[in-house]
Amino acid sequence: MNNELSANVNIILTEVGRLANNHLYFKDDLEILINIAQQKGKLELLEKLSFNAKFLHGLLKVIQRKEKLVEETFVLKASNEYKESLQKVMMLLNDLLKDENDFIRNIFNDKYLQFNQQCLSNLNNLCSDLSYLKLYFNDLKDKAAM
Repeated sequence: MNNELSANVNIILTEVGRLANNHLYFKDDLEILINIAQQKGKLELLEKLSFNAKFLHGLLKVIQRKEKLVEETFVLKASNEYKESLQKVMMLLNDLLKDENDFIRNIFNDKYLQFNQQCLSNLNNLCSDLSYLKLYFNDLKDKAAM
């Protein structure tokens, strides 16, 4: 899979965009993350980040639905799990960026890693984009298994 992953970033972004029906929130930032992972040999970390982002994004959808039939204890448990998953995604994102230059780290820090409403919204949207990257990774694994 790593050989296929080191394919042209544009090809990866095109496929991820196709999976997202051409609705990516932060395509440029996703491109930066893929490039960093490839250049720094952190593809496994990027895959772990995309897995956790997909999980986080799914939890957010459950919490936002908050159907009346769902018990309050379930919503509370999901909210606590969301907070823990959010911290994990932030940690993985920091790990991916830790060897980058200050300029890139500062951009991501200011856009995604501060504890304010705008950053949380941005991070949730980035997680949506990363969830499509996870689908791309799954497709690669399926093709390799054939």
